[in-house]
Amino acid sequence: VDGFGCGHLPALVCAAGGLLRYVREELRRRVSHVRSLQVRVPGDTLLLDETTCANLDLAPRRGRADTTTLLGVLDNTRTPMGARLLRAWVLQPAAVLKTITTRHEVVGCLCENRMALNGLRDTLAEVRDLERLIARIGSGLANGRDLRALAGSLLTVPRLLRQLEGIDHAALRDAAGRMHALPDLAGLLNRALVESPPLAMKDGGLIREGYHAELDELRQMAGDGQAWLARFQAEEQERTGIKTLKVRHNKVFGYYIEVSKGLAGQVPDHYERRQTLVGAERFVTPELKEHEQRIFGAQDRARALEAELFRELRARSASETPAIQETAAAIAECDALASLADRALALDYRRPEMHEGDRIDIEQGRHPIIEQLPDAERFVPNYTRLDCKRHQIAIITGPNMAGKSTYIRQVALIAIMAHVGSFVP
Repeated sequence: VDGFGCGHLPALVCAAGGLLRYVREELRRRVSHVRSLQVRVPGDTLLLDETTCANLDLAPRRGRADTTTLLGVLDNTRTPMGARLLRAWVLQPAAVLKTITTRHEVVGCLCENRMALNGLRDTLAEVRDLERLIARIGSGLANGRDLRALAGSLLTVPRLLRQLEGIDHAALRDAAGRMHALPDLAGLLNRALVESPPLAMKDGGLIREGYHAELDELRQMAGDGQAWLARFQAEEQERTGIKTLKVRHNKVFGYYIEVSKGLAGQVPDHYERRQTLVGAERFVTPELKEHEQRIFGAQDRARALEAELFRELRARSASETPAIQETAAAIAECDALASLADRALALDYRRPEMHEGDRIDIEQGRHPIIEQLPDAERFVPNYTRLDCKRHQIAIITGPNMAGKSTYIRQVALIAIMAHVGSFVP
């Protein structure tokens, strides 16, 4: 084993192997969907400890609304994958200039193509959580609705690719190159599964009529049995003259004939009494029990065959795990960047000019969180000039509640937003 291509980092391989063994052996969960490891270098991101994240309100805490955090302001993503990725960007902002500049370029490109941006975001809204879906499929926990959601999401990918072709940027072309429509798998799932599968496999009704001839035949047999029961009830009512006679079913007796107690004396001699209730008598006949075996036999075989077909579909989906995971990651990037572009347009943000020097120069800066509070007054813009030569220290004075801490946090938040790849206020 080469450690998912990380054999040159033996400590990482050992740690990851121990974790995977714990999940497999102790938690009894499958890990077949884990196909790769991502190595993160500390110097690639800003180091923000938990206290800093809390004091700057970068992401929601318990009991706080999303809109009172930086993530709440920036997150207008359309997919769960994009939301998770944007959260990771906010809590671990990029520290590599090339990465930051590329994100700013993409956000700017999307801002200049507002119609394309809106169309892209509308299509993204139709994509389900591919990361979680393929994890459930790979671990054998997926149900019919999960596979149906996977099929619907894959059928959306070609439209995403066409929309990305109309936006001229290398990063978006790269993302498009990592998306896989998998038309064979999507078509198979679409043909095999009903539009609204039941939640539990034991309920049956997962597989679409016409997909499998033997299953259709078994269902026909079970359906004919139900029709026979209706005819049998009508015939027995006519033969006995008991218009209230009913053919019913329970788990103890199977199918039986129920007659009210006052009319029980009119039943034919070949009726076998099975149970006496306060107000009714229950009977069976050899003919009824014979058809019951046929109905139940067809139903049981149909359910078993349907479960087998569903497991085949799930295994076929699991075989495409690497492609689906790569597609999910590419969609998440597009979604996160599209959300940043949407916020830049809606909130009147500007692209920051990033450099590797030691100077911070902010013109007409605004606090991104406070200006979005529902009862907030118009935020008065202010300026910041800091460097490591002539302007190393700024002394901020004023009475309590004058906004000194707000100003300090504003500078930090604008810097973090710039490193995330967002435009800034």
